[in-house]
Amino acid sequence: MSVYRLAICEDDSTIREKLSSLCHDILQEDGIEHEITAFSSANDLEKTLLAENAPFDLLLLDIQMEGMTGMELAQSLRQRGDRVSILFVTGCEDYLPEGYSVQPIHFLLKPVSREALSAALRTDWRLNHRPKTAVLRIGSKTVGLPLAEIRYIESYNHNIVIHQVSGNRSYLLSLSEAEKQLPPGQFCRCHNSYLVNMEYVEEISRKQLSLRGGSRLPIGRAYYKSLQSAFIRYMNR
Repeated sequence: MSVYRLAICEDDSTIREKLSSLCHDILQEDGIEHEITAFSSANDLEKTLLAENAPFDLLLLDIQMEGMTGMELAQSLRQRGDRVSILFVTGCEDYLPEGYSVQPIHFLLKPVSREALSAALRTDWRLNHRPKTAVLRIGSKTVGLPLAEIRYIESYNHNIVIHQVSGNRSYLLSLSEAEKQLPPGQFCRCHNSYLVNMEYVEEISRKQLSLRGGSRLPIGRAYYKSLQSAFIRYMNR
C-alpha cells in the first residue's frame, strides 16, 4: 500500500515539532501508513520538491516565514502546474483571501487544535489518497481488486473466498496473509473466519454484524471490542 507522505514547513521549532507529533498521532490512530518530513524554511522545502519527483502528498505550510513565505511557495507550485495538496497554517486571517487563489484544502489558525488538524488530514486522505484497489500477492501472481466491490472475505478450506458485489472469487491464500496485505483501517477481523470491509458495515451487536445488502456475519468474542473501535474510527473519518 502507498505511504501518505507529509511535509511540514514551519520556522518556529516548537510549533513545527508539535505539528509533526500531532500528525503522527492522528494518522497512527487511523492506521494510515505515513512519513513526515519537517522543514524550517520554504526555500529548503522547494529545493527538495525540485530535486525529487512528487516526494509529498500533502504540504503543511506556514504562511508567514523569513525568506520565501509559504504563500510564495504555494503560488510557485501552482504556476508550474503542481497539484499537490496544500494545508495552510497561519496566525492571521488577513491572508485567507489571497490563499484561496492556490486552492488549498484548508486553512488552520494558530494555535492549531487537534480536532481541526484531524479533520483536515482525514478529509485530504479520504478524497485524494485513500487506496481504491486491493493488491494481493498470491504465489507468483498479483491480483488487483476494487475495494468498493469487496464486501467481506471468508476463510474456507485453506483458501479465501472474496465476497464481492458482482460475485465471489476464491484464492489459495490464508486469511491472515490477506489481512496483512489489505489497507489498514478499511478491513477488520470480526471472527477467526471473516474479514469485513468497514464500508459495508451497518450495525454491530454482541454476536453478529449486519452489512448493507442484508448479509450477516458472526462476531467472535475476542474481536468484539477491536471491531467496535475500528467501526467508530472509520465512521468518524
